[in-house]
Parts: sequence; C-alpha cells; structure tokens
Amino acid sequence: MTLGADSTERPALILFCGLPGSGKTTVARERAREAGAIRFSTDEWMADLGVDYFDEIRDRVQARLDDLWKELLEHGQSVLLEDGTWKRDERDALRRVAARLGASTELHYFDIPIDDLWRRLDLRNANPTYGSAPISRNLLDECLTRFERPDDAELLLFDRCVVHRS
Repeated sequence: MTLGADSTERPALILFCGLPGSGKTTVARERAREAGAIRFSTDEWMADLGVDYFDEIRDRVQARLDDLWKELLEHGQSVLLEDGTWKRDERDALRRVAARLGASTELHYFDIPIDDLWRRLDLRNANPTYGSAPISRNLLDECLTRFERPDDAELLLFDRCVVHRS
C-alpha cells in the first residue's frame, strides 16, 4: 500500500520502520538506488568497525552517523535511514528535522507477523549475511515489547508511505 505523492523536487528523508528480519535491508538497498539516496545502516558500520553489534560504542557511532546524514540532507542529498525507527517520538523528531531542512519524508513500514519474522531470523542466524546482527527468539520477543507500530493517523503525516506486508 502506498500513500502520498512522490516528491522529486526536494531531497527526501527516507525512514524504515520494522523489526529485525522484516526485510528492511533488502528493500533499503533497492530504494536507495531508485531514489539516488545515501543509505545508512548502523549494523553495517558496526560490522565495518569489527565491533560487537550490541557494544556501548553503538550510541557514539549512531550520533556520528546522525550528524553525517543531516549534513547530506542539508546539502540537498536524499538519505535513507535503515535502522528501524521503532518509537513514535523518534519518527516525529526525524520528520521535524526533515521539515527544518526542507526535505520531503517517506516512511516504509514493515508490518510482518512475528512468526514470519522468527522464521526469517532463524534462517539468517544459520547463514548470517554481512552486517546482520544475530537475533535470538528471546531478543525478538523483547524487541516486540519496545516496538511502537505506526497507526493510520501517523502514516498520513509522511509525504509518502509504503506499507510492506510480506
């Protein structure tokens, strides 16, 4: 399902909202190519640095990446944030940044059933791909308790919204 019109005149802040295993990376790579956007994935940066995905340095890496994508957006370059944006207040803050910098907003929401997520993660854990963090069933269940699904009213706040259900 796609809502809103595609804006090609302004740079875009493209957000991905979904739990681990929902397909964010696969879609993000394709969407970044289509939009001419620079893709940001904190997990891939952690892998490049050779640091455990859950190390405390992650917050510092994330802060630096945030500075970089904001600078790119300010210079007219579309950016794609793949990291999941689990919380409503986080998505609201990102929309405010985009508005301040004159960028359009696009949200890709991955609405995938938990059993499907676990099946995908179980396969991924058995054959890990570069930049993918290992996720146990317990960790997935914990993630689910912290995830705030966007409702229809929130989806309408974005210039463009795509809901992925498979």
